[in-house]
Amino acid sequence: MGNWHQSLVVRRVSDEELGKVADVAINYLIERKIIHAKQGDNVLRGDIGYGPGQNWAFVVEYPEENHFLRSLTNGMEICKGRTVFYADGREFESISCPSCNANNLECDWGELFSQWLSDPNSANLKCIKCGISNSISDYEFEPKWALSNLGFVFWNWPMFKKSFIDELEKVIGKTIILVEGKL
Repeated sequence: MGNWHQSLVVRRVSDEELGKVADVAINYLIERKIIHAKQGDNVLRGDIGYGPGQNWAFVVEYPEENHFLRSLTNGMEICKGRTVFYADGREFESISCPSCNANNLECDWGELFSQWLSDPNSANLKCIKCGISNSISDYEFEPKWALSNLGFVFWNWPMFKKSFIDELEKVIGKTIILVEGKL
């Protein structure tokens, strides 16, 4: 059966603002009762997470898919620090340059990801078409992957409404990328 995950990955979060942005997002989710304030053992990769709050159904496309509430793995996990958020095992179809949109699929993305995890300032890719060098974290991946210092992984929740993601972007003042996958 497997576990489905949706990661709300926050773009361009510096180490200095990481705690503040995370706290603003968590407080918003708790105040709106989208997640519970009390943490528990309900996430796959970590030991504690935030379970669904009483208003979880307001932020998903299909609230009738409430079977995840009975799952032991139904929490929101917070990932702080450099993380590669991935779509689980699917091959890349494209790696698009942020400057010209050219497909740079033939790059050594595995090595670039490793460099980015060690030092994000050293992980630049020069586009094969326009020649402009950008951080690998600025490239667009299909299927969606994202590299960031901050992300919120929701385990087994139904698909989120775009309006929820848009509202959370406004609250935290940052762009969010949705990365989905199944383990």
